[in-house]
Amino acid sequence: MKTLISWNQIDKYVDQLCEQLTDYCTTNNYEFKDLNGIYGIPRGGIILAVMMSHKLQLPYIDRLQTMYGKKFIVLDDIADSGETLQQMKAEVFDKALFATIHYNSDSIVEPHFWVKEKVTDWIVYPWERVDSKPIQDYKLEQKSL
Repeated sequence: MKTLISWNQIDKYVDQLCEQLTDYCTTNNYEFKDLNGIYGIPRGGIILAVMMSHKLQLPYIDRLQTMYGKKFIVLDDIADSGETLQQMKAEVFDKALFATIHYNSDSIVEPHFWVKEKVTDWIVYPWERVDSKPIQDYKLEQKSL
């Protein structure tokens, strides 16, 4: 089953992520000024990171090299298998907070913040083509290497 996500839904989901982060900061004595910005994992996370950076008035991070040892947010559209988030955690980003819109309970990584559990086989975000494949060709090529 294919689920189409609209821009209006994305805007609401980003608002919910911002609320979760605000609540987290409040309950953990973690201040926004301590966060160095928001990084979006390419492809699905970039648009979300820009949206969230505007809403929270935090810088958008486009280069991870400067983030080692710093506190920041890593954002992606979905934690499906969890492999992408696992790679990010392995890069010594121990102070990063991970957030996604969707979370698959079978993922090997559960983000700190997520909005909806994945309940369909295939989610199509508004920045994707409706006729896109469930697994993008570039991901299939990476797995075969």
